[in-house]
Amino acid sequence: MPKFTLNDQEIEAKDGQTIIQAAQDAGIDIPHYCYHPDLPIDGNCRMCLVEVEKMPKLTPSCTALVAEGMVVRSNNERVKEAVRGVLEFLLINHPVDCPVCDQAGECRLQDYYMVYGLHTSEIPLEMKVRKRKVVDLGPMVVLDQERCVLCSRCIRFFEHVTGTGEMQFFGRGDHVAIGTFDDRPLDNPYSGNVVDIC
Repeated sequence: MPKFTLNDQEIEAKDGQTIIQAAQDAGIDIPHYCYHPDLPIDGNCRMCLVEVEKMPKLTPSCTALVAEGMVVRSNNERVKEAVRGVLEFLLINHPVDCPVCDQAGECRLQDYYMVYGLHTSEIPLEMKVRKRKVVDLGPMVVLDQERCVLCSRCIRFFEHVTGTGEMQFFGRGDHVAIGTFDDRPLDNPYSGNVVDIC
C-alpha cells in the first residue's frame, strides 16, 4: 500500500488507486465533474487538476495513479488558477439564470464558482451560444443542453453499464451537445439512472 503526501498530509492509498480516489478515502475533496467511482475514467473535464512534484505540468488526479513517496498539491495558487480557468470555460456559454434552475443550491458548478471562480464573464449575455432547452428523451429524461457541462457521465453509463450506447456528443467546438441520434427516445429500462448520475 503506497504512501504519498497530499497537501502536507501523509495518506496511505490502496494499490492501483488514483489520486482522486485516495483523496476521497482520506476525506479530501478534489473538485471534479467527469469522475464517478462506478464509471470508467475519462479525464475530460480537467477540474481535478493537481500539481505532482517533479512533473512539469498539472495532471488530472482522476487518471494519475498513486506512487510511493509522491508529493501532491491540490490547493496551491497554481492549481487554483488552472481550475478557475476551467470554470471560466464552462461558464462562458452557461445560462446565468440560477434562481429558476432546479439544481440551484445543490449545484457543484455554483459551489465551485464560489470557491474558485468569482470572475465576471467576458461574454455578454446576447453573445452566449444558445442550445436546446427542453429535449424530451423519453418517459423519464428531459435534457437541457445549455446546462450540460459535457462531463460524459451519461455517455459512459450507456456505453459501459447498460451496453446500449444511446447517448453521444454531437457537434464541434462550443456547439458540442450531448443527445441521442435523431432525438430517439431513451426507452432503456435503466435510463432514469442518468438523471441521478448527471
